[in-house]
Amino acid sequence: MENQFHPQEILKISIEAEERGARLYGKLAEKTGDSAVEKVWNYLKEQEAEHKKVFSDILAKVGDYMIYEFNPGEYDNYIRAIAAEYIFSPQLIEEKLKQDFKDDLEAVNFGISIEKESILVYSSFKEYMKAGKRELIDEVINQEKKHYTDLVNLKKTLKK
Repeated sequence: MENQFHPQEILKISIEAEERGARLYGKLAEKTGDSAVEKVWNYLKEQEAEHKKVFSDILAKVGDYMIYEFNPGEYDNYIRAIAAEYIFSPQLIEEKLKQDFKDDLEAVNFGISIEKESILVYSSFKEYMKAGKRELIDEVINQEKKHYTDLVNLKKTLKK
């Protein structure tokens, strides 16, 4: 018999990460002296708030988002591995909220690393969702990819 799990753990982690990401991007928008950089930070802040809503909506309907375990113990091990890595991101973001980056470039590099990690985590999480329920996660992943691209382009601009 196939084991079934609810994704509450990873969803709660994702909600927290998106919330802290929005706060971080808001702080970065306030701190920068460059209007183009501020525009990107504000855009990302809004997007993170939208992602938080998507994950909150999924969490509210978690019964509709069953995750199937492929092999006994696999999902539990996977969640523990993800939690060990991904829970660190909200903590790191919280630390960065308390301190300043030395410049916009350092902040952009930090944003790039957070977006890459989000893409990885959400892509892995998607594999464990029922096939008909993956579209919302796909949309968030696509937006995270766009954020990553936006930040890489911003980094190129800042290096000029």
